[in-house]
Amino acid sequence: MKHQLTTLVIAIVAIMAAAPCSDATFAQTPEGFTSLFDGESLDGWEQKNGTAAYEVVDGTIKGTTATGSPNSFLCSKKEYGDFELQFDVKCDPDLNSGVQIRSVSKADYKKGRVHGPQVEIAGPALVSGFIYSEGTGRGWISQERTEHKHYKNDGWNSYKVVAQGKRVRTWINGESVEDAEMPDVEPTKGFLGLQVHGIPKNKGPFSVQWKNIYIKELAADDGEEESADQMGDDKANVKEGLRVGKASHGTPVVDGKVDDVWKNVPVLKVNRDVKLENTLDEGQKLPTATVRCLWDNGHLYCLAEVTDEKVATASFDEWAQDSVEFFVDENLSKTGPYDDDDAQYRTNAAGDETVGASTDAKSYTSKVSKTDDGYIVEACINLKTEAGKKIGFDVQVNNDPGTGFRGSITKWNDATNNTWENLSGVGELELVK
Repeated sequence: MKHQLTTLVIAIVAIMAAAPCSDATFAQTPEGFTSLFDGESLDGWEQKNGTAAYEVVDGTIKGTTATGSPNSFLCSKKEYGDFELQFDVKCDPDLNSGVQIRSVSKADYKKGRVHGPQVEIAGPALVSGFIYSEGTGRGWISQERTEHKHYKNDGWNSYKVVAQGKRVRTWINGESVEDAEMPDVEPTKGFLGLQVHGIPKNKGPFSVQWKNIYIKELAADDGEEESADQMGDDKANVKEGLRVGKASHGTPVVDGKVDDVWKNVPVLKVNRDVKLENTLDEGQKLPTATVRCLWDNGHLYCLAEVTDEKVATASFDEWAQDSVEFFVDENLSKTGPYDDDDAQYRTNAAGDETVGASTDAKSYTSKVSKTDDGYIVEACINLKTEAGKKIGFDVQVNNDPGTGFRGSITKWNDATNNTWENLSGVGELELVK
């Protein structure tokens, strides 16, 4: 009997040793859902953008970062419009990730850049479960993002996403996170995409894993009736005092040069470090700028002289390139979400122009010139003007230190990275004659 028991123990140990070591647990396909991952292969998926590695490991899809790669996406070959999506995910705390929904990739748009709504996966609870407009330059779709504790940094997290018409709702570990209306400019149908975010040089490798990926396609009137709890305001937090500047009367030639008309115009110093966005290595200098403003009948002119020891514009994302942004709140209402009179303009060091989602590109022109220690952006913004008028105004300098990623942001007034969506923290500019 003792010999038989010993033999049995040895057999059990051998079986356990042969089994793969994994903390992953797997669920049965829920009723009415379709499994998008068979646990053995990447059938039904294809990679778009980037060179991150995707592989099947212990019954999970594992994505691992690649040095120097832009954002990578493992995308479903099938497209989906209205649906309920469920998945489990575990992400390295030092890596940002996400799942694309209703996303597209077109040859005539940024060389096939994947773009569309993304449900965020990240260690910081402030962004997990909220929705970002990936690859468009429009930034956050989730206008209000309140910190929560639903996401676990050290283990698996269960996500649920319900997309119906313009409405998209998200949950993490059974807790409601977001209930948002998609802007008209976002796609209403497209593929799903598992993102491995790009990383700076000398970082990583990091990884993210997915399992239990299930989807149920919905008709327009299907789905659950409950709505997500209302989240609190994410108002801009201006950590330093309000700055008030002056724009002199005059009309320059917009050519990227410092003409005589700019002499004796008051200077605005763009030197407030947005500290939460500063990832520069020791020894790398923070770019700064001096800005002067002029106005005439129907126009605001801005001259930004940027000091930057290394000028780079190769990043996939416009906002990550070396560039200058101007924010205008014409009626000085300093609202959260943008009103019709609010605008965001951007020109990079190569002279390429982009604008915010609600901004008319025709209302902006600019020219750029290179200098020995950086570059100059001279811009003209269409504006209803009159002497004595005050407008909300801010300037932002974006800096790519040569990594392909934004390493720092410097501002004139609002020392946060919220100005692209929330103008409550901008400074004030008075038009004087």
